[in-house]
Amino acid sequence: MTPAQPPATDDRTGLDRVFLSREHRVRSGWVVLAFAVVALITLTVLNVALSIADLEPRAWRLDDLRVGVFTCTTLLAGVVATGASAAAFHEPTGLKDVRWARRLLLGLGAGALLVTLSVVGAALAGHGPLRLSAGEGALSSALVQLAAIGPTSVGEELLFRGVPLLALARGTRPAAAVVGTALVFGLVHLMNPHGSLLGATYVALVGVWFGALVVRTGSLWTSIGAHVAWNWFEGFVWGQPVSGITPGPSLFTAPAAGAAGFWSGGAFGPEASGWTAVLLGVAVALTLAWPRGRMPRSAP
Repeated sequence: MTPAQPPATDDRTGLDRVFLSREHRVRSGWVVLAFAVVALITLTVLNVALSIADLEPRAWRLDDLRVGVFTCTTLLAGVVATGASAAAFHEPTGLKDVRWARRLLLGLGAGALLVTLSVVGAALAGHGPLRLSAGEGALSSALVQLAAIGPTSVGEELLFRGVPLLALARGTRPAAAVVGTALVFGLVHLMNPHGSLLGATYVALVGVWFGALVVRTGSLWTSIGAHVAWNWFEGFVWGQPVSGITPGPSLFTAPAAGAAGFWSGGAFGPEASGWTAVLLGVAVALTLAWPRGRMPRSAP
């Protein structure tokens, strides 16, 4: 008969208990707070620099190069805060994945499919006809719009589904981490053009799906792919507003007028429609049905 093992002794001091877990890792709440402070300081400095250089967007259109410059601030803030957290706290980022290319392609396909179902489904339901509209300059427009939405898509995944989600999942539960980061993700989009409480609520549901992808695959690359494809297909392929930002030239166009409702997201875009919310609910359910991947536990 194996004798019972004595309980592990807790050698933390009083102050250590405030900052350190039993495993002598910095508590997740402090990690997230430090991450947020670094990200906010970086964003503030970069935005002030853009303002001084007169590079702030004058028109929120995806074919405006100033929008691309502006969205790079989100990416840089995500990179700086992620690098600082990995170096200071040895926190996982979700980027260390030997199958990153496969995960990225999976996310790209999932994001493109969901947006396509959203727009085409609304058109088939009588919301408005789809028209092929691409002509000369389609390739250059596609690249310009990718440059506009790519940095912010990757940056937002670093800021919401990277270190913050993984740290919160370590300190609480994965479900709480997914919902918590998704709520903040939705609230941030209130500042977008044509932002509304309804739109922010549906964007939070998008965040739940992206977070579920990270939890199930154990990789940030899946949600990065889904986010990039979502925004690019929404804007360039289908000619829809992307979280309130007006699209430029697109392959197809579909009417987006009217107040947000079940079939229409109005000027905010398809993510503010009830139909997209239904599709997102199905996507979350299917994602949760996947076998759970191994959550990152060490620094990249």
